[in-house]
Amino acid sequence: MEITTFLFAGFVLVAVLGYRLLPARFKTAWLLLASAAFVVTWSWKFLIVLLALAGLNYLLGRAIGAGRGGSRLLWAGIAINVLALLIFKYNGFYLPELLAFLGRLGVQTTAGALQLLEPLGLSFLSVQSIAYLVDVFYRRVPAEKNFVRFGVFTLYFPKILAGPIERAKTFLPRLEAPENWSAEAFERNLSLVVVGLVRKLILADSLNALIPVDAFQKPQLYPGPALALWLLAYAFALYNDFAGYTLIVRGVSGFFGIELTENFDFPYFARSFSEFWNRWHISLSNWLRDYIYFPLSRSLLRKIPRRDALIHLVLPPLVTMLVSGLWHGFAWNTFLWGGLQGGFLVLERLASLGRPRRPLDELPRWQQFLSGLGVFVCVALAWVPFHTGVRLSVRYWLSMVGIVRWPTSYDGLNLLPIPLLLLLALGLDLFQHRHSLRFLQWPRWQQAALLALVAIVLFLLAFAEKGAPFIYQSF
Repeated sequence: MEITTFLFAGFVLVAVLGYRLLPARFKTAWLLLASAAFVVTWSWKFLIVLLALAGLNYLLGRAIGAGRGGSRLLWAGIAINVLALLIFKYNGFYLPELLAFLGRLGVQTTAGALQLLEPLGLSFLSVQSIAYLVDVFYRRVPAEKNFVRFGVFTLYFPKILAGPIERAKTFLPRLEAPENWSAEAFERNLSLVVVGLVRKLILADSLNALIPVDAFQKPQLYPGPALALWLLAYAFALYNDFAGYTLIVRGVSGFFGIELTENFDFPYFARSFSEFWNRWHISLSNWLRDYIYFPLSRSLLRKIPRRDALIHLVLPPLVTMLVSGLWHGFAWNTFLWGGLQGGFLVLERLASLGRPRRPLDELPRWQQFLSGLGVFVCVALAWVPFHTGVRLSVRYWLSMVGIVRWPTSYDGLNLLPIPLLLLLALGLDLFQHRHSLRFLQWPRWQQAALLALVAIVLFLLAFAEKGAPFIYQSF
């Protein structure tokens, strides 16, 4: 059940009405039932796998919270969650070699016999569960003793497809004491959903549709400026696709009175690479910071106390971003993407050596603009291996700058709509950045006119063509 369909809207309506009408003692169980039903619309096999993982993490959390097993149980829990990723998600990386090895041994397997179905949201569930077990071990949160509550924490349907990655210390208290129903909250949540749909259906899907299907596969067939424009289109399509998803699910969850983590803070306005990762996929960035970067930095400091030592400047950010790349996909292209992002952070740190750090807001406007432009260009170039293979990425970069010979004809290329959509996307960002959701304070007739206009556009789009799946659902 895709979340941009009318079917999902009806599902949410039933779920919200049931939740609001039921007595308080049944609300959590209702959310678990609704979440299980949502998963089943994708596959009943998904539900079995996800419930099994939830049960294992629940039991491990109880045991760790009781002080049994020491760190061995914690490492066992981490291993189980990583193993689930290796078995269900990353098997495409090693299955061909495994099948070839079995063939050399004389073991015959039918096509697809070893291929396993990847449950939706497994990557997000795994890192969320690891964070929970670590936090229980270090007594940052108590172990959850109610499996129904833990089940909702794991399977909560607004966030199961692609996050945000929630922490038990923030999500469970919100689940226990949801926000009361109010007209103001309803308007805010409805506005989040509407803006999210605009970002997804009008901006992201339209930009993606304007990129030729073979642009990233055969870049040598196209002029360099067209490749640069399509890369811009992909950068903004990716952002609006994921930011749109986050806004939609935050609005849906808000109807239940449960606030989800804000995942984006206008990342393409960032003026440094560090600031970019504080604004992009915030829940994952915070997870990487707290469970990869900080532990590695502390471990290195115990061995090498000097904070300005080269290893402290290089290893933690590089390892952290390589882990991020592998989380997105166990493949060489995502490994390269993570390495590039880590390299940007390392170079930024090395460039600041011996100079006092000046807050970004205190820099001259021209310097902020040039820094932001440089960050965006580097981030956009790095999106190429995020999208395609390593060799094709190199070919795309070379073709884009003209090192590889490319044709000069633009015949048949529909380029004009892309700048218009990019301007619309930037305008939406600027409006939200400066005014947030202040249009809720507009006169009622203006609010109604705006929502009616957007609703008409979305209605026409919904019937014209089925929206593409959200990109981050594949992660």
